[in-house]
Amino acid sequence: MNRKVKIIACNIALVTVLSACNLPGGQAPAGQDENGDGQPPVQEVATNTPELPLAPSNTPQPTLTFTPQVPMVSVSVDTNCRTGPGEPYDIVGVLHVGESAEVVGQAPYGGSWIIKNPDGPGTCWLWDQYAAVIGNTQGLPIYDIPPTPTPAASFTVAYLSMVNCMGWFAFRFQLTNNGSVTWESFKVDVTDSSTSVTKTYTDDVFMDAGPTCIITNTLMDLTPAETGVTGNWYGGMFGYNPAGHNMTATFTLCSQNGLAGQCISKSTSFTP
Repeated sequence: MNRKVKIIACNIALVTVLSACNLPGGQAPAGQDENGDGQPPVQEVATNTPELPLAPSNTPQPTLTFTPQVPMVSVSVDTNCRTGPGEPYDIVGVLHVGESAEVVGQAPYGGSWIIKNPDGPGTCWLWDQYAAVIGNTQGLPIYDIPPTPTPAASFTVAYLSMVNCMGWFAFRFQLTNNGSVTWESFKVDVTDSSTSVTKTYTDDVFMDAGPTCIITNTLMDLTPAETGVTGNWYGGMFGYNPAGHNMTATFTLCSQNGLAGQCISKSTSFTP
């Protein structure tokens, strides 16, 4: 073969090799893999990797707070509930620690809540010093302050004993204030029905001279629920022994010194 024929044969072989490398789709000839290592092609298999659970979070979860539809009140100290705001008004109930009551109104200038009486029908005024209210109070009505009640004036008197002060005779009486007025002064008229003799004694203090005619106790006034002892001392004594006589003592107690202010009288009969 001459040289020219050899060149043509080499060119044909080269074209054949290049055509094999440029097959459509870039596929390798049958019997070969894409890696050219003579091994069958390895197919990739999809795997589902399980997801690991999320680590617990340390972030605190919000706490839901119950808000009542109507405002409710509780107290940290047992608190009286009155007919109005303050001590001049009567006590009609008590809200105890651990109890709660519905709030239905508010005072014009604060200081009190009007609540459903925890101890009876109707409503009462609760001092807000120890009160805690939950719920919306903006729509509550404002209550007018009721008139101050007229204080109840009362007392009781009881005969205790007779005292002989060196030939002068006096009587000891127990007075108990069972009303709401403080007594500041008194007068006692003691009448011996057997002799028609009356002795009078007045004072701005309540003194007890005791069985030996020596002052043992003195009260400047007689406050509500207080008990004191006094008698017809000094110029109110009898100059003779009235033992066995029918006696009457009439006490007049007044809310101010000098027998002024509000006064009421009570009588008791006794035989020394």
